Amino acid sequence: MVRTGRPPQHHGLRRVAEVGEGKGRLIPVGDDLFCLDGAFNIYLLGGEEPVLFEGGLSVQYPLLEEAMEDIGVDPRRIKGAFILHTHADHVMAVAKLKAQYPQIKVYASAEAKKTLEKERVWQTIMEAERGISQAVALKEGLRVPEGAAFLQVDEVLSDGASLEFGGHRLEVIATAGHSPCSISVLLDGRVLLVSDALGGWLFRSPEGPRPSFFWSLEDYISSARRLERVPCDVLCFGHNGFIRGRERIKALFEGHWRNLEALLQEVSRVKSLEDYERLSKDFAVRWYVDFLRFFPWEFHLQAVRLLVGRTLEYLGKDAILEGS
Repeated sequence: MVRTGRPPQHHGLRRVAEVGEGKGRLIPVGDDLFCLDGAFNIYLLGGEEPVLFEGGLSVQYPLLEEAMEDIGVDPRRIKGAFILHTHADHVMAVAKLKAQYPQIKVYASAEAKKTLEKERVWQTIMEAERGISQAVALKEGLRVPEGAAFLQVDEVLSDGASLEFGGHRLEVIATAGHSPCSISVLLDGRVLLVSDALGGWLFRSPEGPRPSFFWSLEDYISSARRLERVPCDVLCFGHNGFIRGRERIKALFEGHWRNLEALLQEVSRVKSLEDYERLSKDFAVRWYVDFLRFFPWEFHLQAVRLLVGRTLEYLGKDAILEGS
């Protein structure tokens, strides 16, 4: 790997299978890039210096190793792993891989590094992740391995950082909002990996992802607008895979903004703490579908309450939450 200031190389993109056609296998996304199929995605950039994007779940670790073997990638050759944010469903497969193959260099934002170094936070991540992995394992007939004791970030990435692996150029984009530590990566100037920075893409809906922000709605909007201005041919999410074609990507962003406006309208009608609790529970029930159904209910409900609270803060109505 080298850091580079050179223009991106434009590697070709091919028409390939869609996500959902074969869970547990690596689907080609474009030249040298693959997506581990299923509701929780990990991306592998192959070639001379393989790297991973997204950290995944512990239950995915055996699947990831097997899938890499199927396409001829030896895990011992992996040069790096990019943690795009530190939520429980986005770190543990790489944590397991790093424990097994310590030569893998882990990259993340400064905020992610601080988060992962806090023992209490890591224990909370492990507990939440265990519940998610167990639910996935139950549905898919898989075994849940023990979680890793920790995940160390080896190199901090700042906004605008440029790196090169095996002739592929990676550009880092700070995209806080969904979490304070969120980053996105532009690969070869054509493939944009956003993790959850644009929310949750439920059911691969053509109406766009459902906005999801647990840190700051203001930052989330700023990050989404920034991502919308990045020309790309493929948009890769942290859940339910990826979408190709600039017109489809444009339509997805338009749907995302409509979904955000609808959310703002609903939350704007909250007048009391009782309204807040009622709407939070209503949202939680409505959204307990697709990949979110694997989250423990109480964990999911608290996350939705936080999202509604962040929305009230954005609307200048957070005084409603006093006494909650």
